[in-house]
Parts: sequence; C-alpha cells; structure tokens
Amino acid sequence: MVTAAVVLLAIGASGGWLLKGYSMPPTEGVAALAQEASASYSAFAADRLRPVEVRADGSDDLKNLVSVTIGGSAIIPDLSKAGYRLMGGRVVPTPHGSGLMLMYDDDKGNRLVMLTRRMQVDQDKPMVASDQHDIRGWSWARNGLGYSLVGAIASEHLHTIADEIRSQI
Repeated sequence: MVTAAVVLLAIGASGGWLLKGYSMPPTEGVAALAQEASASYSAFAADRLRPVEVRADGSDDLKNLVSVTIGGSAIIPDLSKAGYRLMGGRVVPTPHGSGLMLMYDDDKGNRLVMLTRRMQVDQDKPMVASDQHDIRGWSWARNGLGYSLVGAIASEHLHTIADEIRSQI
C-alpha cells in the first residue's frame, strides 16, 4: 500500500514537472516577444482616442522616438503597398526592456501592431507564427533586434505583410 502511494506520488510529480512548460508562458526569445506584441495590441488597438503617443504626422518626433528606443539603425516600415498607413508609435515596457510599438491601420478600420525590441536570446531567428485568442502574429529576429507583427486578420495576409517588413529591414 505504501509502495503504491510512493509510486503514484512519483508519477504525479514527474508528470507535473514534465508538463510545466506547456502551461507556463514563454519568458524569453521570439515567443516572449510575440506575447508582448499581442499584449500591446490588446491594450492599444481598440483605443479610438489615443492609441499612439507620437503620431505619424511627418515630423521628426516619431523618428527620434525610434532612434532613442531601438537605435539609429532601426527603420519605420512603409506598409502602404499592403493598404496600411502608419498611425504612429509609443514606447512600451516589456520584461526585457523598452520596446517600440508602431501601429498601422487600413480603410476598413483594421489595425496592426509591430513591436520591436532588443533581443537577449534568439538574436537571429527565422519567422514563426503565433496565435493568441483572436490575435495572430509573425515574429522573428535579425542582428539582435526582434520584430513581431500582430493583428486580428487572417494569418496568411499577416504573413505577407510581415514579409514586406522583413524586406525593408
């Protein structure tokens, strides 16, 4: 009886330890970046009054924000070929340092968020898909910068837009 209880306890503990990664959110790398981008989308995309702090009005304010947050080599992608215009951006906190959130919208009211931040791990990582509830995304890293594009549109369409961003970086 005691032996059976010890065996069951060992099986339960081992199973719990092995499965812990399945229920815990990622804490590093591109997977964490995808979660951070989805959180930024959830917090700001529905805001009709002030979704961004620095508007894309042609001034140098947004370029300065990009330079200070990410570095002078970062660019602001042009998504006009995909039907999206830049609304502006804001600095958002992440567990891995400040990130730059850029928001885009189209004529139908769809909004996309691109989050960029310095990467401590996964400094060069191919594009991977993410899906959190109704927010889909594509995330990758190149030369120490991570990029995650998220929105509530079809994953295939979002992938095409993410490829456009990658071609501009």
